[in-house]
Amino acid sequence: MTRSLMKYHLILLIKDPMLVIFGLGLPFAQMFLAANSPVGMVDYYVNTVERGMVSFMSIAAMVLCWGAGYNHSYSREIKFLRRLRMSPVKPVNYLVSGILLNLGVLLVFTAALTIVAVAIFDINIVDKNWVLVIAMLLLVFSMFYVLAMFVANALKKAKNSQSLSYVVFGGMIVAINLLFMENMPSFVHVIVRNTPITYATNVLQAAWVGTDLFHGHDFIGMIACIVILGVLSIKFFKYE
Repeated sequence: MTRSLMKYHLILLIKDPMLVIFGLGLPFAQMFLAANSPVGMVDYYVNTVERGMVSFMSIAAMVLCWGAGYNHSYSREIKFLRRLRMSPVKPVNYLVSGILLNLGVLLVFTAALTIVAVAIFDINIVDKNWVLVIAMLLLVFSMFYVLAMFVANALKKAKNSQSLSYVVFGGMIVAINLLFMENMPSFVHVIVRNTPITYATNVLQAAWVGTDLFHGHDFIGMIACIVILGVLSIKFFKYE
């Protein structure tokens, strides 16, 4: 059952090549553009790539989950999920199969990204705690996935849920950029500081550079998001 559902999720992913090209291809494009920089700028780009690895992984996880949620809304729209209602498939089976498929894609992407970064920029990855980095990446992915599933099921009409996904995930991309703007109103900073994308970036950064993972409330906030949104994504799961 799980294997068949994973195959279905893979078909949906392949049918949306723009997601793969822009969501997962952009970090590679940035690396290759940096590789063609003047010799005098090599050290600058090496440092930029190493600092950017966390952002690359976080954005890739978010884009994959965004696509998974969007495809779920599409499955509702074409009445595919209505047929599942008459089968032994439960909402948790559908969610788990989607997590496994997209997580596999993310891990392959992360491995390929790391190999390219080392081969071209010779960044140092030996001193990284990869067990911790991968563990935090799994949690980040889980948070984005249950968020995407909740958004995909939040509204009665599937089309409206697809539109809402653009607002939510597009808003997070804007939010993470607002965090670095000067003279930002304090209330905006508080809101941005407590968004899933900020939690994800800070937790992954702590794991990547080896600082205190539990400094601040990012890790606790991420776990709270996973639990709350996970429960809501199952509770509001819609077959059509």
